[in-house]
Amino acid sequence: MSFKKIFIVLAILTTVTLTATVFALDIPKLFNFKNKGSLDSWQEKIFKDQVLYTVEADHHEGYLSAKSDQSCSGLFYKIKFNPREFPMISWKWKVLEFPDKSKTATASDGWIEKDDYPARVYVIFPSMLFTNTKSIEYVWDETTEEGTYMSSPYFKNIKIIVIESGKDNLNKWVYEERNINDDYMQLFGKKPPNVGAIAIMTDADNTASSAEALYAEMKVGYKNE
Repeated sequence: MSFKKIFIVLAILTTVTLTATVFALDIPKLFNFKNKGSLDSWQEKIFKDQVLYTVEADHHEGYLSAKSDQSCSGLFYKIKFNPREFPMISWKWKVLEFPDKSKTATASDGWIEKDDYPARVYVIFPSMLFTNTKSIEYVWDETTEEGTYMSSPYFKNIKIIVIESGKDNLNKWVYEERNINDDYMQLFGKKPPNVGAIAIMTDADNTASSAEALYAEMKVGYKNE
């Protein structure tokens, strides 16, 4: 088990907890990754070596490219809003390469190794006590059945939802839209507190392999109409 990774997960949650004190005045917030400065307000936390995150602004649509070579780092953006009033988040993603989990053990004894995903989006709910901070993690996995709910092997308050599964849509853009309020109620059994940050991560460190994904047109903090 990577204790370093555990500590950095907690460090991200602590950072968000201590600094997310101002409500965003510009929600809904759209991240279209169409210019070179698109990541200026994002911060990076490195778990194990650095994932190559680059904005492809010259592309007509604009997108964020993420390439992991046995590495794991995430980008997060601090934004505070009430998900009970503005519950929606949406984005497009495209998986180009899955991490190689073929050599990992079964779920019962290889759970940590299986915690590599080509694409994931976090919604983070900070608390003054960081151990009470919670997070929803939306992932695209190669084998786990779509609709699966589970807890992160690193921190029980990080709940994972598999919203895309398999290779049928490999190399294709897929649009996702989630109701944060409804997902939080399903996962934690109560109404959500304020959102304090969102995050993106592509990683392949546990499997010592590689992974690649693209992200585009992320929008957060709007009503379901």
